[in-house]
Amino acid sequence: MKSDMKRFASYIAPLWFAFLLAGSCTAQAEACGKAIESCSASEAASIGAEGQSHMVQNDARQRSAKLVREVDHIRTDSTRSGGPVPAGPQANTTVTIDKSQRFQTIDGFGFFGAQNTWWSESSSLWSEAWGDEVISDLGITIWRNEHYPPSDHLNGQDADWAKQRPVVEGLKRKADQYGVALKFIFTVWTPPASLKVRVTDNMREIGVAHPFGTKQGGALDPTRYPEFAQWMATGIENYQASGIEPFAVSPQNEPFFVQEYNSCWYKQDWYPQMLIGAMSILKADFPNVLIFGSEGMLDMEAAEENWQWFYHKQILDSPAARANIDILAVHGYLDGVAPASGSKLGALWQSHKKHFGDPMGKRQWMTETSGYVDAWNGSPGAFALALDIMSALNNGNVSAWIWWQGSLDPGSTDGIGEFELMRGLVKGKKYYASKQFYRYIRPGAVRIGATSTNPDVSVSAFDHAMNGTHTVVVANTSDDEQNVSLVGAGLPASFTVYRSTEEENALNVGDYTTGSPLLLPPRSIVTLQSGGAPL
Repeated sequence: MKSDMKRFASYIAPLWFAFLLAGSCTAQAEACGKAIESCSASEAASIGAEGQSHMVQNDARQRSAKLVREVDHIRTDSTRSGGPVPAGPQANTTVTIDKSQRFQTIDGFGFFGAQNTWWSESSSLWSEAWGDEVISDLGITIWRNEHYPPSDHLNGQDADWAKQRPVVEGLKRKADQYGVALKFIFTVWTPPASLKVRVTDNMREIGVAHPFGTKQGGALDPTRYPEFAQWMATGIENYQASGIEPFAVSPQNEPFFVQEYNSCWYKQDWYPQMLIGAMSILKADFPNVLIFGSEGMLDMEAAEENWQWFYHKQILDSPAARANIDILAVHGYLDGVAPASGSKLGALWQSHKKHFGDPMGKRQWMTETSGYVDAWNGSPGAFALALDIMSALNNGNVSAWIWWQGSLDPGSTDGIGEFELMRGLVKGKKYYASKQFYRYIRPGAVRIGATSTNPDVSVSAFDHAMNGTHTVVVANTSDDEQNVSLVGAGLPASFTVYRSTEEENALNVGDYTTGSPLLLPPRSIVTLQSGGAPL
């Protein structure tokens, strides 16, 4: 996992997919550690924006130095203006909320990792102040981790459970302090080296050890599925020993890519074989722990020219595999680096829902993305990130959204880069764009019907019956002010308004009276929350 930037080649879509399924595509090239090539996909239409990258530290520092954004003058929610929000003139847009329309139930929002990268010094991984911020201010409700294999004679590892446990237990302690039911999830980047075999010409060589151990791909030995399940069970038991029941686990991160860090390659039909052979054992032993996957690229699993060739199609075609996976998870990238952002994203989420989420009756998660600059109007930047979260919620019925590295390099004077939301306790524009959703849309909230009469105004709305809250997120995507009126049966009489713009960071701008005009600044995200404290 040692990466600040993923080094993926491109994967060329339709030409070779049939050959790969037949086992006659270009070889995995294990000895060179080369990634199988990636593909582009057709343009589509709707709203959105996402991205990814893991990290090689020096590269990240160089890139983030170019992305420094001065924010000293920017107001945050700690500088609440109080009182009613200033009303705009006559509304030119009507936002209608329909509580009779019910969609997905939210599982949560979150990120991966500690206060610093796992390969960093243990002393930099946790602080009480950081734990307070991510739980009680940003409002994470899901936290993703890596289940590391043991070190061996070929490779060391960035972390082990002894190094991770203080962070895990710290987050659990803070979540309990603030009354947050934080969901802990983990992903496998690679099985232990002892369970892997060499791949030649897309064929597993049973009995021949993968020469690079936990790195540079190789394949899980299909004769060792029970041992693989048992090794994943040790990860679950580690959390249980700390008083935590993991919510969900994933057997493989990005199974199509061969990387110089921890990685394991799965030919498309090998993934459902693993679900049947190994995850069935794990589910029998831990029936309350959900299985999510395949954690491949959204573009691979959903683009019109790609979806029939990848992992979720293989799962769809296998009833036994479907029975051993609970959540369909993707990463929000085109090629492992570039965000799937903008107008294309909505169509990808609609495609994934149509071809897989709905037919299989599975909830859908986005479990990793990054690649956004820490400027409000970057390409893509924090405003695009907010639109992309809304796109996933509205177009894909996504019930969980998980950013890549939440924080890194505490104490660094470098600016916040493309891969993190924070530098220790220093918060960036992406942090506040995320907070507009994370803090106010809590697990158990149900997305409800919401429409706008203005194509420049997008909306997503949520009703949380147990908490007694209503949350409406409205985005003005134009360069002009918009005046909206919120209407609908059964809505509360008023909302508290939180707003992020190029100049504001999740600022509490006062109270809004339902049905009156509400002024939306250009390129702004506004969250209206009613019904008490969101946490």
